[in-house]
Amino acid sequence: MVNGYTELNTYRFERKFIAPNMSRLATELVIKQNQAFFSSVYQPRRVNNIYFDTPGLDCFFDNLFGHGTRWKCRLRWYGDVFGTIESPILEFKIKKGLVGTKRSYKMPAFHFDKNNFTVQDIDYLFSNGNLPDDVRERVAKLQPVLLNSYERSYFESRNKKYRVTIDDKLEFYNLRRGWNHFGRPFTEDFKTVVELKYDEEWNSEVDMITTQFPFRLDKNSKFLAGMIHFRSEVPE
Repeated sequence: MVNGYTELNTYRFERKFIAPNMSRLATELVIKQNQAFFSSVYQPRRVNNIYFDTPGLDCFFDNLFGHGTRWKCRLRWYGDVFGTIESPILEFKIKKGLVGTKRSYKMPAFHFDKNNFTVQDIDYLFSNGNLPDDVRERVAKLQPVLLNSYERSYFESRNKKYRVTIDDKLEFYNLRRGWNHFGRPFTEDFKTVVELKYDEEWNSEVDMITTQFPFRLDKNSKFLAGMIHFRSEVPE
């Protein structure tokens, strides 16, 4: 990391699977019984993200239609969803075909008010962050569109080539430029998302792992799932 900036050195695969109606414990048992010998590597924790997009929702549509080169921008932190947020990270996820990479920037702490959040709060955060000029100009053209939150567990194969994350207790909140109160989350209580992550060079060996997964391969990200839900709602 240099001046709070981190970039992955390689492109990697992130293959997503859905384990419908399977509990976290049942899903973890499947992962641990895999012949790759996955074991837990971190304590489970809550992951929170504010996603950003252009006024025309370019990121949403590029990801929805699976354009060859696409990107997403999010502010990520761990722990409580609301309150004083310590050590948030601004991330750009860049996808080229089936593989992707990530650029990350450390941001200052901020207060996330559950009862009153506006785009001005994010503008203040970005203006006080130690961002490169080109990144600052880029985020100035974006607006918050979605908040999501979920519980995540982490696993790594014995040969350390593959990582698996298990996400459940998914919550989504629609974000607007103006006032937000977070009173009506969209939840997916019975959905468990499994992600298998590995560098490009290990793709030829991945079938030995996935053939033992009783899960359904799913291309949609949690960003897309939340955006599609809120944009299909009928206004009251």
